[in-house]
Amino acid sequence: MIVALIGTFLRLMFTFPLDIPVVYQNFLHSHSHFAILGWIYNILYIAMVHLFVKDEKKLKKYNFLFWVTQVSIVGMLFTFAWQGYAAFSIAFSTLHIFCSYVFIIFMVKDLANNKNNGSYALKFFYSSLFFLFLSSFGPWGIVAVVLNGLAATDLYKQAIYFYLHFQYNGWFVFGLIGLWLKYFEDNGTKYNEQSAKISFYLLFIATIGAYFLSLLGFKIPELLRYIGVVSAFLQLAAIRYLYKMFFAEENKVFNSINIINNDLTTNNVNKTANLLFRFSLLALFVKFILQLISALPKIGDAAFISREITIGFIHLVVLGVISTGLIGWLSVMGILEQNRIFTAGCYLFISGFVLTEILLFYPALMMWIKFPVIPEYIYLLFAFTLLMLAGVVIIFLSSLKFAKK
Repeated sequence: MIVALIGTFLRLMFTFPLDIPVVYQNFLHSHSHFAILGWIYNILYIAMVHLFVKDEKKLKKYNFLFWVTQVSIVGMLFTFAWQGYAAFSIAFSTLHIFCSYVFIIFMVKDLANNKNNGSYALKFFYSSLFFLFLSSFGPWGIVAVVLNGLAATDLYKQAIYFYLHFQYNGWFVFGLIGLWLKYFEDNGTKYNEQSAKISFYLLFIATIGAYFLSLLGFKIPELLRYIGVVSAFLQLAAIRYLYKMFFAEENKVFNSINIINNDLTTNNVNKTANLLFRFSLLALFVKFILQLISALPKIGDAAFISREITIGFIHLVVLGVISTGLIGWLSVMGILEQNRIFTAGCYLFISGFVLTEILLFYPALMMWIKFPVIPEYIYLLFAFTLLMLAGVVIIFLSSLKFAKK
């Protein structure tokens, strides 16, 4: 909810310029870091510890690490808003990187002790941790670039894209798929293991090569460009097997969902979980399609110069793929109660998200297909952002009500 509030504040500043001593770019850094680390990193951390760590002694070290990590995250929230990239914000960012290294070491050891070592959920979890580690080379690369006086070169942005790519497409996506697979495995739900195997290897290989799709706005060797394009096709092949894996026995999968239910019938509650799960997978498919389209020269160049398209793509991953998938998982685990308030919040959030995405990608249609300008564009965008915020607030209030029980 804090992430949503800051995002709405940024949209407010853009729509109705405010005469206040606030640096927009600094708040943007604060928003983006808190979204990645305060929301998604924390949920994946808590979820994996919840699933794999049962020993009380081990939980104590995870608990201590968690609160040290929160110091770094809250520190980034305020210092980025205050001064942008500077000494304090960089110090908190560095602390978080070292905390993530400790978490990776702890979790790899506990995953290795799991009895079901052959499960595909574990393969996705191991890979998610690998990509979390790999992404950290981005910030270290930025330090090296700056120390060598190359901050004004393409290498600086390429290091940032390296971090973001392996966070979004590796750590987040693989972690989310792992959570859903683990849920189905624990509930005795059979999924198509052959499809799981194929989708895993296709997605793993494609995620590494797809980094070069992030660099298509720069001058790179043709070989790297071709690797990026091939990776985009591999991602589309992977999504086919992901869909087959999850929905080959759809009725059995969603009838196995055990949830806490007060207000609705089981079928209606399952309908909300079904919606969130399907929507997350659909958003992932759209993301892969857009990455393939971005490989086309003229379209790719336009995408790199359009601020709205960049924001739209980031939101597509963070909100459309990951956030809806995580909220759905939290609900089927009984951590979020599925009642009418929760369901209403989900529908508002998804409606606001879809409408803002349409508007954010609309400038691309204006460039490529010569679509007409939408009157009052920025005001509509702000209104739809408020709709999305309302959904998040309702989901949050629903979780507070459930926690009090």
